[in-house]
Amino acid sequence: MINPAVVFVASILLAGGVQPQQQNDGVRRLISNLAVSESYVVFSYAGDLWRVMRPGGVAERLTSGPAEDDFPVFSPDGLNVAFSRRGVDDWDVYLIGLQGGEPQRLTYNPEADIARGWSPDGARVLFTSHRDEEGIFRLYTIGMHEAFPAPLPLPRAWDGSFSPEGSRIAYVPFALPLELGSGDWRYYRGGMASPIWIARVNDSRIVKLPRENSNDREPMWVGGTIYFVSDRTGTFNLHAYDVEANSVEQLTSYARYGVESAAAGGGVIAFVQDGGIRLYDPATRETRTLTIEIEPDTSGLEARSVGGAGWIQSAAPSASGERVVLGVRGDVVSFDVESGAAENLTQTPGIAERYPAVSADGQSIAYFSDESGEYQLHVRPANGQGSVRKIPVELRPSFYRELTWSPDSKRLAFSDKRLNLWVVDLETGGARRVATSSYSGQDRYYPAWSPDGVWLAYSMVEANRVGAVYLYHIERSRHARVSDGRVHAEHPVFDRSGRYLYFLASNTAGLGEFGWSVLSGELFRPLVTRRLHVALLDERTPPPVLPVTGAPNPEAESIPPGAAPGERPAARPEGRQRPPGPGRSGAARPGMQVPGLAGAGIQGTESRSVPLPLPAQDYAELAAGEPGVLYVSVRQWPAPQPGSTPSRTLYRYELSQPRELQKLVEDVSEFSVTADGRKILYKQGNSWFLIAGDQAPEAGAGRLDLASIQIEVDPAAEWRQIYREAWRLMRDYFYDPNYHGQNLSELEQHYATYLPTLARRRDLNTLLGKALGYVSVSHLSVGGGDLPEPLGQRSRIGLLGADYEIDRGRYRITRIYHSGPYNSGNPLLQAPLDQPGVSVAEGEYLLAVDGEQILTTRNLYSYFEGKALRPVRITVSSAADGRQSRTHTVVPLPGENTLRRWNWALRNRQLVEEQTQGVLGYIYVPSFGSAALELVFAQLLESVDRRGLIIDQRFNGGGITADWLIEWLQRRPLYYYAFRQGDNLGVPTNALPAAKVLLINDADFSAAETFALMFKLGRLGKILGTRTAGAGIGPYVFIPELIDGGRI
Repeated sequence: MINPAVVFVASILLAGGVQPQQQNDGVRRLISNLAVSESYVVFSYAGDLWRVMRPGGVAERLTSGPAEDDFPVFSPDGLNVAFSRRGVDDWDVYLIGLQGGEPQRLTYNPEADIARGWSPDGARVLFTSHRDEEGIFRLYTIGMHEAFPAPLPLPRAWDGSFSPEGSRIAYVPFALPLELGSGDWRYYRGGMASPIWIARVNDSRIVKLPRENSNDREPMWVGGTIYFVSDRTGTFNLHAYDVEANSVEQLTSYARYGVESAAAGGGVIAFVQDGGIRLYDPATRETRTLTIEIEPDTSGLEARSVGGAGWIQSAAPSASGERVVLGVRGDVVSFDVESGAAENLTQTPGIAERYPAVSADGQSIAYFSDESGEYQLHVRPANGQGSVRKIPVELRPSFYRELTWSPDSKRLAFSDKRLNLWVVDLETGGARRVATSSYSGQDRYYPAWSPDGVWLAYSMVEANRVGAVYLYHIERSRHARVSDGRVHAEHPVFDRSGRYLYFLASNTAGLGEFGWSVLSGELFRPLVTRRLHVALLDERTPPPVLPVTGAPNPEAESIPPGAAPGERPAARPEGRQRPPGPGRSGAARPGMQVPGLAGAGIQGTESRSVPLPLPAQDYAELAAGEPGVLYVSVRQWPAPQPGSTPSRTLYRYELSQPRELQKLVEDVSEFSVTADGRKILYKQGNSWFLIAGDQAPEAGAGRLDLASIQIEVDPAAEWRQIYREAWRLMRDYFYDPNYHGQNLSELEQHYATYLPTLARRRDLNTLLGKALGYVSVSHLSVGGGDLPEPLGQRSRIGLLGADYEIDRGRYRITRIYHSGPYNSGNPLLQAPLDQPGVSVAEGEYLLAVDGEQILTTRNLYSYFEGKALRPVRITVSSAADGRQSRTHTVVPLPGENTLRRWNWALRNRQLVEEQTQGVLGYIYVPSFGSAALELVFAQLLESVDRRGLIIDQRFNGGGITADWLIEWLQRRPLYYYAFRQGDNLGVPTNALPAAKVLLINDADFSAAETFALMFKLGRLGKILGTRTAGAGIGPYVFIPELIDGGRI
């Protein structure tokens, strides 16, 4: 248990102008933002606001509750604090007196409203919000007794500070990427690197502070000086800008762990640096550290028992299915199917145990454990008694998966993150690397053992990027390729008779390669089909089916697996017979030699592949049942939505009926088969089922009641494990082995000193984002985990897609936003006031909602709390007094920024139409997500008759790499088909105009930037705009979840 009262103690350092690195005696606290007055410092810690006297001492809680409180700013008289609170919705601005009490809510909007400051007279609160346009923050002010905010005349602004007389404002136009997220992008120098500009409020005329390409932030205008924080030296430090002299001076010189947030007030600058609060006095140029005592709410650190059913990360059945072993929140749990009893075999809150699997003889359970600080293979008795055997895999351990027992329970196969396939011999304890791929997407090998445990089958992508199926002889260390290496093959599975090896083959799988991030892959994935094949493991083994007809081969039906090659089949009665089951003559028993692989071995297997007479489909996974039985999952295209994952249906296949697939279960996300081949464990939704595999179950049959699983959670121990694992993930998964020049070990050790002062799981995410951010990477985020559920029901505010003004004591509609394309499929483009049957015009007054009168003494949006996506009745009139009012039923949106951005694009399109008289086409690309690309395709197809195209991708947050779109833009007709009537048809079809211009800006991220790069390198046309964000380092294919469901 963490001591709730950890005291910051640091010596007061006095220096002239420049200070050495401050120290906190090894104790640091995760303080985010702060404010300072003549008497107090208010800061945010553990989700609450705290107040402490300027000399230091015991901090008192100013706010409390389940909501997140942050971004405090003192009023000029020091009596009130404006701040932002994030409850069940997004951030809104609140006001509280310095002595506490119930906060007053000032803003209501489903988008983020972040408190930034006050007007010099203390009458209005300054805040930033992107409520009016997607991806753009603007500054607004609102009075303490006003109902509606007013925007400042600045098109973009993230932060600001008024001049003492209020006629000017020093402001930051751009928000740093990841600013409100759970990541931190250190050393950022992309298009959104933040300057500080001075604007005159009456005409928006701009003066820019001197800089090169630094991030300047936190402007604080005091007298004739603007204090600010800048990373001009690579680390954030405090600076001062003399407004009259137009000169900048650096005030602090922290070399490694810089200034994180700052605020001015009461003649000093308060700032957070390396886990402590410092006060800088401009008059004396002295910096001192506050000594603070805090007693936060430590209820989040209390040990507790949680139901394990919601924390299952893997599941595997025992040999006959009497038990299921589960990986649950880092523990290994054995579940008795018949009684419903559960036993936690490991009970290690601060250790991660992953992917447990039961041996074929039912005596042992193997799993990976990071008890040593790195993952090792652990093997323990399945009955929970006895000692645990711990087997190191390699000197430089990594992350492992695909743990697979051999049928004789003597060996284990598994793969790792470094593209290796391993085998561990339990008799010797030795680990052997048996294969290594050079293909970056080789995240799975699908290892499968022969029934005698001597051969290991696997699939590996080769240098030509074609998957191949291999066999590996454990004792002889011999590899043999089963497929030909020219047609993609994968997922080998031995028939339990030992005669055959099933696998999947595809002529088109390469088209869907990297479907997770490349447009060509996503477009072609639904077209990818696979066929089911069987390889004959001995050249004298007859194929199970006849060619062409696909009928069962009578020469192969009843050859006992132990029979000598060439032996005639035994007679069998007429009619259908099930293949031999376990224990019968047809089953290869553990340790029994597989006939097809005996003797000389496997020469010529490449030419002994037989297609099974099933239609080509997108077969996903295979698992062997009883001899002659195979279980197959099939992806069911089309997917529910563009870019989404299709559902899977599980089928049973029998060689005795080779042209039939028997449907068992739909919507199966994963499945496995017991070692005896008779039962299937599968997951459907959030539920697990165990069923007999011989027929389709009734609805709900076999559902496992996992309510008995209880996991003991020690949050502090669990957070330490998560912290360590996060650094191992960065170490092993980041693309650059030099980590952009950062010393991960040093960073890990430094930020570990924050762990003893964390009180909430959410703060662990923040800490990791801050620490890992030193690697300086765009797509870094830390989220999820065991976070508390919001108290109360979600009350998402509904929006009507309109702008308003206050007129004659009423809210008057000044603009109505129009719906997007009727076939877009995006509900956020369905404008509530632009629907058939809804007769509302600009200039009319909004009088009531659901019968409640709307008054301008109250914030308009507060009337729409909890009404998003729900039918509501609004009353409108052309007269403020409500004469001839009308009532309509509308469906408010949970956000209208998507709608506003589309209307912005419509205005641009109309301008292009008018200025070019229809000669040029205008294409807006809001993102490179699947749904948005549908709209892009529609716009391009309607523009084939234009003479040129303006492609506008400003404010594009990215998505998938649009390689195929580049190919389309490069098309030129090579020839034409001529028809007697109608236009000729150019081929390639749908060629677009040759003249093209691409518009970009600083808010283009990720795939938008790679699209611009390909546009440039492909010489498709001119690129106009500003430098893009610089977010070109993308996410990895497969990264394990943290033990409590968190993500990195």
